[in-house]
Amino acid sequence: MLRLTNKKRPDKQVKWRAVFAESGFIGLSIILAFALQDWDEMNDIEERMMIALCNVKSELEFNRILLEGDHLPRQNGMLAIINGALKTLGSGAANSASVSGLKDMHFQKSLRYSAWTLAGESGYLLHANFELATEIGALFHYQKDSYQPVIARLNDNLFNSSSEYLKKPIEHYASLKELVNESIAQSLYLKTSYDALFEREDFKLLSCE
Repeated sequence: MLRLTNKKRPDKQVKWRAVFAESGFIGLSIILAFALQDWDEMNDIEERMMIALCNVKSELEFNRILLEGDHLPRQNGMLAIINGALKTLGSGAANSASVSGLKDMHFQKSLRYSAWTLAGESGYLLHANFELATEIGALFHYQKDSYQPVIARLNDNLFNSSSEYLKKPIEHYASLKELVNESIAQSLYLKTSYDALFEREDFKLLSCE
């Protein structure tokens, strides 16, 4: 009679602990890789945002110097010439003020806002200090939409003043005086806005070297 012998089967028991450990390690590695990628992207965004803000700050510094050192003195000079001409014409004497002299006082440099425009188009300002960005934006909008058109009108009047001056010199100077006074008022308001911005702590903390 034949005896059946039981042969031991190979041990096929799965080592689940090792499997779970390996799977966990792979999952953790993937999560860590994504986290590092996100961190690198955030650092890149932060760096580009600071570059954009520093360009804007440099542009603001240029505008402030131009406004205080050129625009306001030029406007006050024009006002002095116009007041002198009106006084002379009002007394009935011949006006010695030169129309061409006023033309030479036209504005040759405009306040800039290109860095702010580029910064807005880049999208990096979305990551900036919202309150600070809002203040800067309001200043640039006033500069572009209110101040620059007045300066453009004043320049146009200075260039096209010869015929008007010959026809009605007093009316011509009075019209110019009104426009110059408007430009001075807006310059002073803009200067106040620039001064307030440059005194903000968050603006001072922009480290741009």
